[in-house]
Amino acid sequence: MKRLLFTLLAIGLIALALWPQFLSYEQKGVGRFKVLSQPSKEVVVGVCWPFAINQDGMHDGILLALDEINSRKLAGGYTLRLVIRDDGFDPVKQKNIAIEFANRPEMSAVIGYYDDGPAIQASALFESSRLLHLMIGANSTDMTSHGFQYINRTILSSDRIAWRLARLTKERGYRNVIVIWEEDAFGEDMAYQYQAGLDQLNINVAYQSSYSRKNVDFRLLVNDLKMTNADLIFFSGIEPAAGDFLRTARKVGLNIPFVGFFADTPEMRTHAGSAYEGAMFVDFYNPQSPTPENQLFVSRYFARYGKFPDTWAAQGYDALYILARAIKFTGSRNPLDLSYAIRSSEVWEGANGRYKFDSTGNLEDKPLVIYKIQNQVPVLMQRDLPQHLK
Repeated sequence: MKRLLFTLLAIGLIALALWPQFLSYEQKGVGRFKVLSQPSKEVVVGVCWPFAINQDGMHDGILLALDEINSRKLAGGYTLRLVIRDDGFDPVKQKNIAIEFANRPEMSAVIGYYDDGPAIQASALFESSRLLHLMIGANSTDMTSHGFQYINRTILSSDRIAWRLARLTKERGYRNVIVIWEEDAFGEDMAYQYQAGLDQLNINVAYQSSYSRKNVDFRLLVNDLKMTNADLIFFSGIEPAAGDFLRTARKVGLNIPFVGFFADTPEMRTHAGSAYEGAMFVDFYNPQSPTPENQLFVSRYFARYGKFPDTWAAQGYDALYILARAIKFTGSRNPLDLSYAIRSSEVWEGANGRYKFDSTGNLEDKPLVIYKIQNQVPVLMQRDLPQHLK
């Protein structure tokens, strides 16, 4: 309850501070609707992602979808045009990109945001300026709880992930867990939800600690953890800090099982080094899934790029298809029309599985997968299905 009150107070203070700015963006939203009501067969879509740092498949996946949609006229006769920006994990760039997109009256939608913090800030700005926001990477539980009309999330929220991960923790026999989290919207929310799940299942949290992305030094922490009676470390933070923690922990002989909520990126591998071997991580995509939709995507992706897709390739690919389907269904470029078309759409099977949204724009449920690094290769350990698929 205290956490909820603190979150609501923080959101209220931010809204109060930005209220004059939001008023101006409300006018930009009115202008957007006027521009988008004019005859045009082009739909402009903004894309924001840390492409250069992550070096993942997001860019390739969304471009593959773009070419397929436009060449086969899958958006109801409309042509999609992407405005791609790299935020570089830089708060100033992230803010400026959000402002740029909000200021473009011809833009109908934005796809992206890997990190929860900038996604939360951008979603408020996009809501005010009437710009559809398709979130493909941010998990914050609270983002879809404010009654926003222009937000839709194609990835599971933190509460749904964490509770299922807590159950898997118990099923795999772990009883004393160390919880480490980053002091940001993503890390704090995921750690809170996971610990709430552990508490419900009577699993002991043996040690808990947080760290700041601005000052990452795990040397004292890992020495404390060596004295802790625990059988699992859960790390709620993104790369590269996850890799730094893992390398530092293994260096001092802290060798208990480690599971994290990070992506298997080149940056993660570089920072973890040889300590990456044996680490487990939670993911949302299995490129070996036998569904026809995924197999077709994998074959097309491999034919074009000569490599297999990762999670973010599939997420970007599916997000653009979800948008194209809404455009075709509504025959509109209007962001509100598109948002409600997505929320009310029937179940759709994409490369990354089943998509069905609730009335708030939240993805209802999807499988989770847990990988373990073996011989420097991610090996599927477990696939946790949502209840409707069991």
